[in-house]
Amino acid sequence: MMKKIIMNFCMLAVTLLMVTSCDDNYPIMYDEANIVVGISASSLSVKENATGSFNVYLGGVDGTEATDIVLEISVNGIASPAVEGTDFTLSSKNVNTPVGVKAVTVTPIDNSTFNGNKQFVVKIASNSKNYPVTPQDSIKITLVDDEHPLKAWIGTYTVAAVSYGSPGEWDEEWTVTTAPVASDVTKLTMTGIAGSSEAVVATLNTTTMTVTIASPSSINGGEGYDNTSVYYATNELLAIASGYVTTGMLSAASQPITGTIEANGTIKIDKMCIILDDYVYAWDCFNTTWTKN
Repeated sequence: MMKKIIMNFCMLAVTLLMVTSCDDNYPIMYDEANIVVGISASSLSVKENATGSFNVYLGGVDGTEATDIVLEISVNGIASPAVEGTDFTLSSKNVNTPVGVKAVTVTPIDNSTFNGNKQFVVKIASNSKNYPVTPQDSIKITLVDDEHPLKAWIGTYTVAAVSYGSPGEWDEEWTVTTAPVASDVTKLTMTGIAGSSEAVVATLNTTTMTVTIASPSSINGGEGYDNTSVYYATNELLAIASGYVTTGMLSAASQPITGTIEANGTIKIDKMCIILDDYVYAWDCFNTTWTKN
């Protein structure tokens, strides 16, 4: 019994000696390579009549000293550059940052004229502690002009699509997002028609209050129906509504799809026929009412 106690004591002493020896020769240290500064996103859009923000950060262990992150503005290679002090301001370009994140506020300078969207890049120039900088060291910021002449029709819509094939039973509801076409202030892209992921281009006339979409316009139907198009629904197509059609019918349907727009943002487009191109098959034809969310 005494031998067992002595033996256990010796083993404990050896263990303590080994631990003490390890502590003396190999003290626990944190690798400074794990300390980094960066920007937490690569892009940001801010409406001209609002504000936005992005985060700079310092990643490190407890006890890591704060650093002053110095930011710089660049517009190199940007087609429509924003000018600091004319188009926007930043809350700071020298951000004292402890471990964690610090927000930098972007404030667009609103005006009453339409100049289109503008962009600039914010990049980390340096930091006072010379900590390593992550590859994500910049963010491209888009200032969204809120004076677009078609702004009443830019946004997200819930589209009630009433079926011609079987009204009520085959009706559909789409979510469609409209956005400006940078090169033409009379045009919008429309993404989500019939659940598609491909945008069509529409021309809006604010004098006649009409909207026009080319027929055919390609859309991506998804779920095995990648090659899908929207056509103007002629009387021949409406007579079928849903079923196989002929190439002659589609040729006759290659005329603009027209609808109306209202000052409150509502859009109404009748006679939209969704064609599965690979099968020369009409999915259905619809009378649609677009309500802006």
